[in-house]
Amino acid sequence: MSKGLAKIVLDYSHNNKLTLEATSYSDFIQFLFTSGFKIGKIQAGFDSLEKLEKYNLVLLSSPRNNKISKTEIEVLEKYVKNGGSLFIISSGGGDYKNRTNLNELTQKFKFEFVDDEVNDSMNYVNLQKRPLFSKFKPHIITEHVNKIVLSSSCSIKIHEYIEEVDDINTEVILKSDLNAWHSLYNGKEWIDEDIPKSPLIVAVKYFKGRIVGFGSISLFSSLSREYGFYAYDNDVLIGNILKWLIEKDTSERKIVTFSIDRELYDWGDKTVAKDNWDNMSDLFNIGINHFKKNYKNIMNELQIKRVKKKEAYEKAQAKKQKTEEIDIKKEKEKEKKILDLIPKRSKTDLLDIMKDLEDITGEKYEYLTDLDGKSEKKEKNEKKKK
Repeated sequence: MSKGLAKIVLDYSHNNKLTLEATSYSDFIQFLFTSGFKIGKIQAGFDSLEKLEKYNLVLLSSPRNNKISKTEIEVLEKYVKNGGSLFIISSGGGDYKNRTNLNELTQKFKFEFVDDEVNDSMNYVNLQKRPLFSKFKPHIITEHVNKIVLSSSCSIKIHEYIEEVDDINTEVILKSDLNAWHSLYNGKEWIDEDIPKSPLIVAVKYFKGRIVGFGSISLFSSLSREYGFYAYDNDVLIGNILKWLIEKDTSERKIVTFSIDRELYDWGDKTVAKDNWDNMSDLFNIGINHFKKNYKNIMNELQIKRVKKKEAYEKAQAKKQKTEEIDIKKEKEKEKKILDLIPKRSKTDLLDIMKDLEDITGEKYEYLTDLDGKSEKKEKNEKKKK
C-alpha cells in the first residue's frame, strides 16, 4: 500500500457511471478533492497487481454493458488479500439490468447483488423507490449517521458459510424495514414481493483487506438534494465508509487492563449481544471516542449539575435547620406552659408543713431556703450595681 496521502483509483475500463468528468456526481468528486484524497484512473483494466498496489482503495461504480474478466477478478481478490480495499457499488436491477458481472467478483467475498429494486410502502421520500432509513447497526461506518435515503437500490444476498473461516468477516450494516418490497427479475419476468429485513449495505474484512458494497449509485448523485450525495446524512455515510476502508493501516489499538463497574459491564455485555456488536471493545471504543469529541460540553454539563446539586443540598440543609430551631422553640414554649400549670406553694403553706414535720419527728429543722425571696432580690440588686 502507498504511504502518505490516501490514493483512490476510479475504474474507467468497464464503463462505470462514476467518473471525474460526470457532472451528475460532481458533489462527490468535489468532496474527494477537498478531503485531500489523491485520485487516479484505471483505463486499461485490472491486469496488474503491481498497478493496483499503488492505491489504498479501488472504486467500482455500477459498470454497464461491460464485464470484468476472470483474470481481473483474480487480481482484485489478491489485491484485497494483501491489504487493499474495494468500494463496490451496484444499482437498481443489479447485474441483470446493468448487463455486467459484478457478482462474479463479490462472490469471492461471500455476498452478491440481487437483480431487484428496493421499495418501501411506509418510509420513503416522495417515491417508494426512495426508502428512508434511520436504524443502523452500530459501527464506525454509521457514526453520526441519523438518516439516509437509498434511491433506486438493489438488495444484497449474503452467502452462508459452509464452515467458519477466520480470514473473512461479513457485517450487515443496514437492512430493509418491515414494510419493504421489491421488483425482482426471477429469470423470466419481474415480480413484486415483500422483503423485510433484507441486507442493503455490507462491510467485509477479507484477509488483510476490506470491502464495502451496496446497490445505490444514486447516493453519490448531484442531481437532487432529495436523494443524492447531500440528502440527509448520505455524505456522512460515504465519508465514514472511505475512512473505514482506508485508515485500517494507520489505526492502532493498544490492549489495556482496567477495572469497570459490574453494572456497566453487564450493560455492555447485554448490548453487544442484543445489538450485534462484534465485541465489547468496539462498543467501548466508540463510546470513549464520543466522550473525547464532546469532552468539554459533557464536563460543563456535569459541573452545572454538581453546582445545582450543591445549591439544592445547602438549601435543604438550611430549611432543615430552620425547621429544627422552630421545633425547639415550640418545645420550650410547651414545657413552659406545663410548668405554669403546676400549683405554687405560699410561705404560709411551707411553714405549716415544716411545723407538722417537727411535731411528728420531735426534731427542729433549719430553713436553708429564703422563703421571702430576699436573697434573690439582693443578688439582682448587686448585678444592677455592677
